[in-house]
Amino acid sequence: MEPKMLVTDAAEALGLTVQALHNQIKRQKLPHQKSKNRVYFSYETAKQLFGMSFQPQVFSFQIVKGGTGKTSLCLGLGVRASLYGARTLLIDLDQQGNLTKACRVKTHDKPIMIELINQEISIEEGIIPVYEGLDLLPSRIENALLDSNLMLKRLPLDRIYKDMIDPLRNKYDLILIDCPPALGSSVTAASLASDKVISPVTPSEFSLEGLEITNREVANIEKAFKTTIPVCPILNEFDPRTSLSHDTMRFLVSHPNYSNNLIRTAIRRSQEFENVLTKGMSIFDSLAPSSAKEDVDLLARELLKIGDFANSSSLNTSRLTAVSA
Repeated sequence: MEPKMLVTDAAEALGLTVQALHNQIKRQKLPHQKSKNRVYFSYETAKQLFGMSFQPQVFSFQIVKGGTGKTSLCLGLGVRASLYGARTLLIDLDQQGNLTKACRVKTHDKPIMIELINQEISIEEGIIPVYEGLDLLPSRIENALLDSNLMLKRLPLDRIYKDMIDPLRNKYDLILIDCPPALGSSVTAASLASDKVISPVTPSEFSLEGLEITNREVANIEKAFKTTIPVCPILNEFDPRTSLSHDTMRFLVSHPNYSNNLIRTAIRRSQEFENVLTKGMSIFDSLAPSSAKEDVDLLARELLKIGDFANSSSLNTSRLTAVSA
């Protein structure tokens, strides 16, 4: 995996001309590369060039419905955040280990979450570097036992993951947890360790049902543990040619339970997400422009509060309506 940030994208995010940014890179002697007149760089240059200070955040990707794009969005967001200079950690809790497989890391000699808990191993011992700026706590099939393990041992769900993850806020700017598409003790513990729950929703009745179940379960968790955990839906696989996509968008924008926390960036349908996952790449390994790159870039800017999103606190549906045009 070799993700790249184009100088043209960086200039737009910083509000500078491309030439001004070129001059800055040369003046500071920052590492960069060139391909067919396109200049690009990676994490270390991004960290120095953007010079951003991020408020550490923990997001868990979860919804009681498979196939909504949790893993693709989790990986895409993590990669793009690192290209803005945010030190990022991905935590794979899904026993299928799709996020782990996508990152092409070897896990046989590294502890996964269930082993960290049972053997009282430090979480740092399980973390594997994917590339500079992006790390991963991997998963294997053994994590299928997490729910029963947490329940039988009566471990405190409000502390078990949170106590592992909170100290990492001093090291990472962004921590993303990829959860299995189900309810259970492990997902509950992940919710309680998160600042937000991000729920990808596709234009389908079953996906909206999954969102409703997820929202109710998080509400039950909030009540039981006397806390607040925002559930933030994000519209994924939006296709402007279908009425169902527009109906789903209108439903989310107008729904009293979802509109206030709805992520404003909609992700358009793109085969590129699936194509790169099978190759052990990210969508940002290629320099070719695409709707997938554009949308995930906007998602990263929104959640990291970069550029136009920095001083915006109220829901603005202009981005949602723009993708439908």
